[in-house]
Amino acid sequence: MTETTPEELHKSEIDIRLALAWLLNPQTAPLESFSDDVQRIVSRVASKLPTRGLDAETEARIEAFEREGAEIDKANDIVSYERAKKRAKRILLEENGKGPSWTPADIDSVWEAAESETQTDVGHLSGDMPLGIFYRGKINGVHAESEAGKSWLVCLVAVQEIRARRHVVYIDFEDDSASIVRRLKLLGASREDIAQFFTYCNPTGPLTDAEESEFRRLVSLDGSLAIFDGMTEAMALEGLDGIKAEDVAAWHSKMTKPFAAAQWAVVVLDHVPHDGKRAIGSQHKKSALTGVSYLLDPVHPIGKGATGKSRLRVEKDRPAWVRAHAVPGKTPQHFADLVIDFKEKPMPIAKLWPARPADEKGYRAEPPEKLRTAVLGFVQHNPGASKSAIRRGVTGGNAEIDWALEWLIDHAQVIIKSVGQANKHYPADPAGTLP
Repeated sequence: MTETTPEELHKSEIDIRLALAWLLNPQTAPLESFSDDVQRIVSRVASKLPTRGLDAETEARIEAFEREGAEIDKANDIVSYERAKKRAKRILLEENGKGPSWTPADIDSVWEAAESETQTDVGHLSGDMPLGIFYRGKINGVHAESEAGKSWLVCLVAVQEIRARRHVVYIDFEDDSASIVRRLKLLGASREDIAQFFTYCNPTGPLTDAEESEFRRLVSLDGSLAIFDGMTEAMALEGLDGIKAEDVAAWHSKMTKPFAAAQWAVVVLDHVPHDGKRAIGSQHKKSALTGVSYLLDPVHPIGKGATGKSRLRVEKDRPAWVRAHAVPGKTPQHFADLVIDFKEKPMPIAKLWPARPADEKGYRAEPPEKLRTAVLGFVQHNPGASKSAIRRGVTGGNAEIDWALEWLIDHAQVIIKSVGQANKHYPADPAGTLP
């Protein structure tokens, strides 16, 4: 074979591009259909011969072309994902008979639905207090440190739903089927009920077009509880970043919103850093939730031979039904205690005890208007301010200021933009009017 000289490689950048493109995807065309120069370059690279005789500039150019090819492949993957997401949403709307998303709502039917208050109706507290845990048709969240009992909590609710003969889907990005089914058994679910009303999935890669029909089948099961265990890991499988608001929105559009639209109670489990109280990328993740968001705060470790306890606290509750039954005070309010009693028992006794009697009053549904106005005014005069800057610039406790800021974000008065690793706050309405 004739040695390819540096001059020959230099003479045609197009030949190098064609050779690299063919090596990345040989199915595009027969190698014989390319010029002799292209075939020689392919032979040199494919056979991994030494690049002796190539100058540094030529090698750098080849490396640049390879990087460019990788960037093009990544861009094509993003385009394919966006197309798949749009197609899935369109199919879901068509199957639900809702038509295009811009079709005006039927006010008569909405008026009837608005007569009743939105309440939690999936899972229930122990004892005589008839309160549910999660909202149907909403995206709910639970976050906690490792071993605080997130999986025990949702497995307890899952058993309650299974016993009521309602279907549960558990999509697990962290554990394995044997571990989750074992917990269902320990909590009292029968083999027959699990086989009939429980579906477990353990994805190891992104949701592809080929698996879309199976995903739609799960959505169509007409169940009550869909659990996504491990949001950070799930987003990583899709090539998404939980710190970025647009990536969080994309993941929910692809994964959780189809279940919520089909009237499942969606529950997303996520971590907080050790000794932390907020999930990684928490503001973006919390903003995407349309139901209740709980922090599960460990009190006593859960494990064999002991009585474990974790406190369920309400961080966000858009419909406000859960928060109205929590202990009054600053966010996050104490709503219930998860108790898993393994002490001197072969099988645990699991209860979710309410934190307060039903007739206690005193909960504030929203932060004071004076504080909201102060926070909004600061953001107006300091666009791009960080949360710490807002805390320094507004009079009040940090928890109260954070509550007012989150209220303004939820009510579309303040928006967040990510700049590198920092979150910047801007007024959504230049006039700064409160709703």
